[in-house]
Amino acid sequence: MKKVELISRKFLRRVFNGFSITAVAFIFQACYGPGPDMYCDLKLTGTVTSKTTNLPIPGIKVTVKEGNNFGITDKDGKFEFYVSVLEHCEECTPGKANIHFLDVDGAENGQFAEKTIEIDHACKDEIKINNIELDEIE
Repeated sequence: MKKVELISRKFLRRVFNGFSITAVAFIFQACYGPGPDMYCDLKLTGTVTSKTTNLPIPGIKVTVKEGNNFGITDKDGKFEFYVSVLEHCEECTPGKANIHFLDVDGAENGQFAEKTIEIDHACKDEIKINNIELDEIE
C-alpha cells in the first residue's frame, strides 16, 4: 500500500510541477507580451487607370513580389491591402519592394499589359500609388 501511495505522490508532484511551469510561462507572456515582430505592416493604396483612355480599370491584381498578400482593383480602379515587410519596425532601414500589376479578368473590360514598379517602403506605414497607367493590349 505504501509503495502505491509513493508512486501516486510522485505522479501528482510531476503533474503539479508541469502545471506550475505552464502557469509561470502564461503569466510571463501575459505581462510582457510576445517578442518583437520581425515584420511591419505596410498599407498599399492606389488607383490603376488605362494609359490610352485615362479611365479606371477594375479587375487588376496588385501584388508585392516579396509577399503573398494582394489586392484587386474595384470598379473605380482603386485598391487597398496590407502587406508584411521584413524589417525592424523601430529602426528606419531602407527597403525596396516590387509591386506587380496583372489583368486577371481577361477581356471583360479590355486587356492590359502587366507592369512592375519598384517602391521604397522605409519608415512608412502607408504608401499611396496613384495613377498607375497600364497599356491596353489590342
